[in-house]
Amino acid sequence: MFASSLRTAVLIAALPVAVVAQSGNRVSSSASTTGELVQTATSTPTPTPTPTVTPTATAGPTPATETPAPTATPPGRRMPLESPVRPTPEATPEPSRPATPAAETPVPSLPEGAEEARYYWSLKGGGEVIGRLIKDTPEQIFIDVGPDILAIPRGAVERRLTLADLLSGPAQERSALAGVTEGREGSGSLLSQQEMVEDVKKGVVLIANPRGRGSGFVLDDEGRIVTNYHVVRGEKYHTVTIFQLRNGQWERERFENVELEAYSTLYDIALLRLDMDEVGERGVTLNVVPVAQPGALRVGDAVYAVGNPGMGAMMLESTVTEGIVSSLDRNFNDVIYIQTTAPVNPGNSGGPLIDSDGSVVGLVTLKAIFQEGIAFALPVELLRHFLANSNSYAYSQQAQNDGFRYHRPE
Repeated sequence: MFASSLRTAVLIAALPVAVVAQSGNRVSSSASTTGELVQTATSTPTPTPTPTVTPTATAGPTPATETPAPTATPPGRRMPLESPVRPTPEATPEPSRPATPAAETPVPSLPEGAEEARYYWSLKGGGEVIGRLIKDTPEQIFIDVGPDILAIPRGAVERRLTLADLLSGPAQERSALAGVTEGREGSGSLLSQQEMVEDVKKGVVLIANPRGRGSGFVLDDEGRIVTNYHVVRGEKYHTVTIFQLRNGQWERERFENVELEAYSTLYDIALLRLDMDEVGERGVTLNVVPVAQPGALRVGDAVYAVGNPGMGAMMLESTVTEGIVSSLDRNFNDVIYIQTTAPVNPGNSGGPLIDSDGSVVGLVTLKAIFQEGIAFALPVELLRHFLANSNSYAYSQQAQNDGFRYHRPE
């Protein structure tokens, strides 16, 4: 637990959800009720103190400034014509010239930026498709390739990129994000809100270890899972539960001894990797949650938090809450966070904050205790930066705390 004082609020690092059978790891009940931030992994249930309403000093209304009435400008005088109109001298007729054939009309090109609505798909088995996405369902995607519309099973898709990313993105980032499914912004997806939420829920997982429990989401078909670092801190092996919808019923698939692959303590983000051989042997389908493009979010946009909050000894799995984006630039410890009104609770840590297209726009990380409607998520720009440079954040037994990074010179 860490604390750093602000002028009007106290920031507290929350603990992961403690396993019910264990004791300790309680959040102190002596915390200030003025307002605190906690990381949202669940912890051993703590009696909630009665919040004390503390008036917040606000500046008085700004006095209205009178706007002076515009001053009428007298019309200017019209100046008389100084030069009379003179007759034009007769022009000497030019000799006739052969008619010039009309120039060919150029073929109209696509408007600037039109190619951004098209995507590149890499298919399992080596196939490739470039076209416009017109519908995206949990079972199939429908792609307009011009003369025809292709229906491709979702399981056959290896990756998807925008043409801009495919052609102009840095080579290192294209390689590191090769397996990441790009967001659906502007794709014309015909999924309803309920279908979109159900689709995302299948990609949100429960992460547990001896320290507690939290949430995460499936990043790609290679078995990589994103979560908060404080959910997995201090532990090498973790249990990941994947929720599968079969015959209208949710079933749990537990994977033991899932290893930590990379992490950043500054951004409070971590990367786990499933054993894909075991995933295949058990016939489990990984439902990838697409990641939005940078700059896809604006203040006032609707967002949804999906995760596994705890309530006493009970885990409320696959809980969905709705809110809006309150701010895009809240600074805590020199890291910028998204502020949202979507309610989150201990156990939501590491779960995705998604937009109305079902794409990840943030990683749920912090919340204010004793206050409602104030939560914070790491923005997708920092998430993508971490993924593009995951080798620099890699975990190793020889350097468990620093990966491949180097200490600052003394």
